Amino acid sequence: MKIILILLFSVVFIIALIFSLLNFHLVEINLGFTSLEIPLTVALTIELFVGILIGLLVSFLKIVKMKSDYAQLDKRLNRSLKNK
Repeated sequence: MKIILILLFSVVFIIALIFSLLNFHLVEINLGFTSLEIPLTVALTIELFVGILIGLLVSFLKIVKMKSDYAQLDKRLNRSLKNK
């Protein structure tokens, strides 16, 4: 299984590397107050990591809420068991 994951990662990495070498054109990114000219691959990489960070943040918030709900239910269960 580990070898399959390494092979899959390697194939994806090679495809991404080829894609980035073929698309090294400059693009203009307008931020509203300023604009930047950066290579397309850099722009796509930044967007990828921002998307990953947003996904991690949403997941983290969901996990924190679930842990809070679990703690409340655990307290209620313990109080219920003590009263019996």
